[in-house]
Amino acid sequence: MSKAIITEQHLHDIADAIIAKGGATAPMTPAQMPEAIASIPSGGGGSTGFNDVNFYMPDGTIAKSYTAAEFAGLTAFPDQPSLDGLTAQGWNWTLADAKTYVATYGKLNIGGMYVTDNGETRLYLTIAEPCRLEQPLRFGRSGGTGITVDWGDGSTPVTYTHTEQTIVKHTYPGSGDYVIRISSVGAAKLLLGGSSSYNIFGNTSQSSSNPVCVYSSRLRKVEIGLSVTSIGQDAFSDCYSLSSVTIPSSVTSLGTSAFENCYSLSSVSIPSSVTSIGEFAFNNCSYLSSVSIPSSVTSIGGNAFAYCRSLSSVTIPSSVTSIGEFAFRRCYSLPSVTIPSSVTSIGTSAFNNCNSLSSVTIPSSVTSIGSGAFQDCYGIVKYDFTEHAQVPTLSNVSAFRNIATDCKIVVPDALYDEWIAATNWSGASIVGHIVKASEYVEA
Repeated sequence: MSKAIITEQHLHDIADAIIAKGGATAPMTPAQMPEAIASIPSGGGGSTGFNDVNFYMPDGTIAKSYTAAEFAGLTAFPDQPSLDGLTAQGWNWTLADAKTYVATYGKLNIGGMYVTDNGETRLYLTIAEPCRLEQPLRFGRSGGTGITVDWGDGSTPVTYTHTEQTIVKHTYPGSGDYVIRISSVGAAKLLLGGSSSYNIFGNTSQSSSNPVCVYSSRLRKVEIGLSVTSIGQDAFSDCYSLSSVTIPSSVTSLGTSAFENCYSLSSVSIPSSVTSIGEFAFNNCSYLSSVSIPSSVTSIGGNAFAYCRSLSSVTIPSSVTSIGEFAFRRCYSLPSVTIPSSVTSIGTSAFNNCNSLSSVTIPSSVTSIGSGAFQDCYGIVKYDFTEHAQVPTLSNVSAFRNIATDCKIVVPDALYDEWIAATNWSGASIVGHIVKASEYVEA
């Protein structure tokens, strides 16, 4: 058997990965690498890796992990790990709310909130080839007297005084890694996004005269500063290489399509200051695997997480009252979902094509289920409606289209006759799957 060839560059890459994961803080020799790897911290509370209650870092790393029983015994949250250039702002749930949620539903994702240590916004760029050295940047401001941009190449920082969303440009000296640092003057608020088809680098409509994909794809990491209070419409849409974003507690809303088509984004911790997640906010973030939604969020917009094909862990907090249409459509990797008892409606195609789901409990608070809500969820073997005191409205028989042959819709005995006679529930494709709770036997 032939052996793989390990180059010097490979060793450098391995060392960088070990340092990034906390296994070491200084350069090391190849002989020191096994010990450094073994010392990488994982999990907490006596357990490792993914568990019932997980504390996420902005890059998706699990800082601490507990079983539900271990978490119930905590008297305080774990300390937030230190991150270079960032200041910890706490976790995006309170201990009291988290304990109540876990006691009821058994699982929870909690995210760490961080802000840049000097309040500036940082954009990390990689210019791979010296073909197009120009870099556009689009932003606006409100209040204050200006926005200062340090382009990160040693050139003199520039203060811009425009208020409307405007594109400014800079030419870099060559390929390489650069950090654009954006700060406010006179308490100015930095405005990002807010217009359809325009992201932070300009018009996202590709053309021979507008190769914006080149500029958008340079963005690797974003650290939002204190001068940003909302991430507006399309702010970071189509930033295909963006893999990490840090959102501080100054941000109160995530606009429509704010991170749409950010294919490389792997994890998101939404701060506890956010109350709404806009439509298409994370649509088609195909690499997104974990999301921490705080208990401050009351609505999840339509298509908010649609086509997040890698999403395997998400918590819907008990503050959410509605799950928008197509909200989790084609989240193929989602193995389970907890719908809290605060939710009153499940929108059209909300969980359409979530093929990995195996069982869903619909709380009694849900009074309406939209068309195609669970369409093509081939893996589900049980829909649990046993908490219900009345039959919820079913918009269309397509809500359970292509229901698995062996799937059962389990309802209270007292409501069975009413259920099988109700509009759309009585449809030929559904009624044969409805069974009394007393007659249901787990497969």
